[in-house]
Amino acid sequence: MAKPVVPTHLDAPRTNLLMRSGRWVNLYDPSPADIMLEDWVTGASRVARWGGQTRGDIAYNVLQHSVLVEQVLVTLLAPDAPPTLRLAALMHDLHEGGGLGDVVTPYGKLFATAGLKEVKARLDRALFLAAGLPWPLPAEAEALIKKADRIIAVSEAIQLMGWPEKLARRDIGGNYRGRLWTDPIIVQDEATARAAWWERYQVVKG
Repeated sequence: MAKPVVPTHLDAPRTNLLMRSGRWVNLYDPSPADIMLEDWVTGASRVARWGGQTRGDIAYNVLQHSVLVEQVLVTLLAPDAPPTLRLAALMHDLHEGGGLGDVVTPYGKLFATAGLKEVKARLDRALFLAAGLPWPLPAEAEALIKKADRIIAVSEAIQLMGWPEKLARRDIGGNYRGRLWTDPIIVQDEATARAAWWERYQVVKG
């Protein structure tokens, strides 16, 4: 078996991140037992998408994006989506709230060989299991979340970055030709985004 690009704690000194709650998270081998969801939600609300280059005086944050992904999922793609899928959509980018940040696509391509996907996968596993969600996600569920993510990314590019729709559909959406999110995206501050995310989380979780 090929050795993973990103080391585990067996291969390298332990690397921990101290969270707001006082918990330490091992970034090489994150454990669900070390996860406090509030830490990651707060962190994600403070991470700017699009490299901080969106229009206006307030950064468009990852948490607001995640709420929109869940809304796209249930309004445009899968109205009968089960709670586990909706929660997974809400949490799909929470790994960015622990210092990883939103790695814009150009950098993501550069970092791919350095194990960025492996780091994200390890964090997602810990976060999802800590929230009682299955890991790995079924392929169909993962595909739906990715499609919802693509739809809202194209919509963000048009509404918040000023991309021409044709170019956004081609370059951001990978030639996506389906429906977009046409409701106005009103950028929220971090406290408002956190409140909206927790509201959706509690509603879906029941």
